[in-house]
Amino acid sequence: MALSAVVFDVGETLVDETRHARTGDPDRPFATADLHADALPCIAELRRRGLRVGAAGNMHAIHETFLFEHVDAVGSSERWGVRKPAPAFFEHVVQLVGAAPDEVAYVGDRVDNDIVPALAAGLVAVHVRRGSWAHLQPTPDGVAAIDSLDELPDVLA
Repeated sequence: MALSAVVFDVGETLVDETRHARTGDPDRPFATADLHADALPCIAELRRRGLRVGAAGNMHAIHETFLFEHVDAVGSSERWGVRKPAPAFFEHVVQLVGAAPDEVAYVGDRVDNDIVPALAAGLVAVHVRRGSWAHLQPTPDGVAAIDSLDELPDVLA
């Protein structure tokens, strides 16, 4: 079955948490300026290709607000009452974009929290290798790995 949606993890996948941490206020809501430089061009290209785009991660609900202007659907562990890697989180991801699990790609930086549980839930998983976790956890065999979101549209094609 062809993909109809892509859902991004937020921390280190879309948002550069290093810049966010430097403010000294970990509860400060994320803003567009916190996005990695490759995030918005990737989202635009995925939408141009007809894919629904979402963002969902282990975060406070307050972090959802700025994402609504950039993606079609947003979810947070706080609002859903469940955190990754729990299977119920990925059930929410599928409901968020209104597609069958095998039509949804989940893109994340952590193998333990993003890649392995997304695969177990029947989603397509893509490992973006950035941030500290990406260097500590090798990409599982058979999973696409990218170093930049610029690569994602062609990997999913």
